[in-house]
Amino acid sequence: MATTATVTVSSDIAYSVVDEVDANNINRYARALDYSLIYNYGTGIIGTGSGSPSNSQVNLFVASSGHISGGEQEIIDFRAYNKYTLGSNYTLEFDELKGLVVENNNSGTGMVLNLVATGTNAFTNVFNGESGNIAINPLGTYMYTDIYGTTVNSSNRLLYINNDTVTGIDYSIIAVGVDTGLISDEIGTP
Repeated sequence: MATTATVTVSSDIAYSVVDEVDANNINRYARALDYSLIYNYGTGIIGTGSGSPSNSQVNLFVASSGHISGGEQEIIDFRAYNKYTLGSNYTLEFDELKGLVVENNNSGTGMVLNLVATGTNAFTNVFNGESGNIAINPLGTYMYTDIYGTTVNSSNRLLYINNDTVTGIDYSIIAVGVDTGLISDEIGTP
C-alpha cells in the first residue's frame, strides 16, 4: 500500500475596485499575487536542472490548536511535537521545517499573540537567526516557508507563543516538514 500526499501553501491578498466616473466611464482594477507552493510526499527536493527545484517534498504534517491563558505561553518543540490522534499519543520529530502557519483566532481589540524564539534551544531559524518577537494581531497569521527546509535539531527547536494580555487567546498551528527517520510508507499524523 503506497502513501501519497500533496500540500499546497498559499498566501495572497486579492482586491477588486470598481470606480464609476459617470454613466459612460467605469474603471475596473483587480490584482492578486496568486502565490502558492506545492510540496509532495517524500524527503527531498525535485529539481528541474540548474539548481532550481520545481517542488519540494515533506513527510510530516501537523495541525493543532489551543488556548493560551492571559500572561501564559505555549512552547512548541519541533523535536518532540506531541500529537494526539486516532486515540493515541504520538511524538513527532522534525529534522527540517518547510512550512509553518500560526493563527490568532480571536478578534478582540488588543488580543495580540507574540511569536518568539529566545532562551536555550530557541528555534531562531524561522527568524533569520534572530529572536522574532513577531506580533500576530487579532485574526492574523504568521507564515514561514522554505522549500529547502530549515534545520531542526536539539539546539534549535523551541518556538514560543506568548500571550501578554490578561485575557485568554485561541490559536491554531499547521506545520509541514521532514522526518528522515520515517519509513517510506509511514506518514506523519494529520
